[in-house]
Amino acid sequence: MNSIALFGSTISEDVYPAIYNIIQKLQQANYTLQIYAPFYKKLSEHYTFPTITTFTNATEIQATYILSLGGDGTFLKCAHTCYTSGIPMLGINLGKLGFLAEVMPRQIEECINDLQNKKYSICNRSILEFTNTNNYIQGIGLNEITLQRSNHLKLLKISITINNDFLCSYWADGVIVSTPTGSTGYSLSLGGPIITPDSKTFVITPIAPHTLNVRPIIVPDSSIITIKAHGEFTDFLISNDFTSSISKESPEITIKKSKYTIQTIQFEHISFFDTLRSKLQLGIDVRK
Repeated sequence: MNSIALFGSTISEDVYPAIYNIIQKLQQANYTLQIYAPFYKKLSEHYTFPTITTFTNATEIQATYILSLGGDGTFLKCAHTCYTSGIPMLGINLGKLGFLAEVMPRQIEECINDLQNKKYSICNRSILEFTNTNNYIQGIGLNEITLQRSNHLKLLKISITINNDFLCSYWADGVIVSTPTGSTGYSLSLGGPIITPDSKTFVITPIAPHTLNVRPIIVPDSSIITIKAHGEFTDFLISNDFTSSISKESPEITIKKSKYTIQTIQFEHISFFDTLRSKLQLGIDVRK
């Protein structure tokens, strides 16, 4: 099967030409294209694409690869929509940072050549899944699961248990459980460590703890993490990547590794450490 599924979300006017060019290059390389239906609807307002089918969920995808056209937020939405398909994903960066969507539009021809010649490896990225036992809200996160207060004036009392073994309790604005993929996101901004994508670990990072002796902790990804929170005069905001829900009652969240993974395409000429240096300026002396 010589087919590629294209996923996209919000489109700014200035990126339409780049998207059209990518589609043309893929068709010229004899790829059959399938486009996410809401994305196709937006594109068809500007261009006409003959012989293209659409999909609305993972079960309808018939492709060798899935390309996410946008920024890191679009890649996360793509992951949430398509993760059960088991099809390798690649992000084409039409956004800003582009940490997950690391291929630039100008590299599309090189990208197509590498795909055709199998010059890539597959990175299996862990996914978190969570359940709030109080209201049975469930979800997954490629980056992180976050529990925090919705009232900015009151702290939460956080209690964490790992594999039924009590870790600690502390007052804070909230807590993040992050995957290696998410370690370069929200967790990093709170002082969490950078973890390579193939590491079989999760990191638990407190959000603005009220005491200095609370620090991020790395645990095996086989761990089952239970978080309880209590707070006065506040609701509780539970976030998984770009989605969130409000819990009126004190939540008890169970977080563990999902049976699914996100398979991402890693080209030979772009390593994780290359991305750290180029996107996060790792080791660069900005004083020069």
